Amino acid sequence: MGDSICYHSGEYINKSEALVGLDDAVWFEGAVYEFCRTYNHVPYFWEEHIDRLIRSARAVNIKMGLTAKQIYDISLEVYNRNSENLAAEDDLLIITRVTRGTASAGPTIIIYAANLIPIYKEQAKYYQEGIHLVVASTRQIPPQCLDPKIKSTNRYCNSLGDMEAKMDDPEAFGLLLDIYGFATECTRYNFFIVQNGELITSKTTNCLQGITRATILKLAEEEKVPHAEKEVGVYDFYNADEIFITANSFTMYPVRKFNYMDLDGQIPGPVTQQLEAAFSRKVGVDIVKRVVDYKG
Repeated sequence: MGDSICYHSGEYINKSEALVGLDDAVWFEGAVYEFCRTYNHVPYFWEEHIDRLIRSARAVNIKMGLTAKQIYDISLEVYNRNSENLAAEDDLLIITRVTRGTASAGPTIIIYAANLIPIYKEQAKYYQEGIHLVVASTRQIPPQCLDPKIKSTNRYCNSLGDMEAKMDDPEAFGLLLDIYGFATECTRYNFFIVQNGELITSKTTNCLQGITRATILKLAEEEKVPHAEKEVGVYDFYNADEIFITANSFTMYPVRKFNYMDLDGQIPGPVTQQLEAAFSRKVGVDIVKRVVDYKG
């Protein structure tokens, strides 16, 4: 993308000029953030992501000074300023990061764009072959200490769990358990398992209320797939017929291996494929074919 255009606390500037001062709160308490994206150059689920951003900021007492409508309009302007030479096969992530800033200047708000094409090769592999999901010994922060509904960078357990998963397998994805041994979420993603035709995911008491997660549950309802939110143990993963993870950037990745044990059956499985197809219809583009067919 080169030196793209971003929004920085009231101005549209080159991304290379988007600096954060050494006295900014980001260096000692982190930031709240969101990833929006387009599918076939059309924004989807932006309102939901922006609403969650505002809730996260409010929960940590950051006064952004912008409404949801203003953030949406700025995000769209950032998209428009960076989409002029966008390839037909490409899409953009629109990333927002908000810090408390400084006492004198107020919050720091940065909104910038990133191309998805650079990760198409990786995505194509995982869509077709599945991923390796590994349980990390690092535990999720208890909700009594930090509410998981806050989407923030202040969750080092995620980074540690991810690094741990990759120690033996550089391509592995980490799964975090709570202090009682129940699965909460992956290090940056939500999870689903399928047992005897039922779609199961964790309760939201100790995981991020993912927008893609919520969309999958709505699609399951529409597709008449039985589904439930409940406590899920490692035992349940070993005995799952299908497992997949969800996130805004890639939507759904099937799991082919759990803790070095191969899953039986087709990858992706029938329920995963059904929901993948339903999601593709919702956003008007085959999310897997668009990436797998890319020849750039």
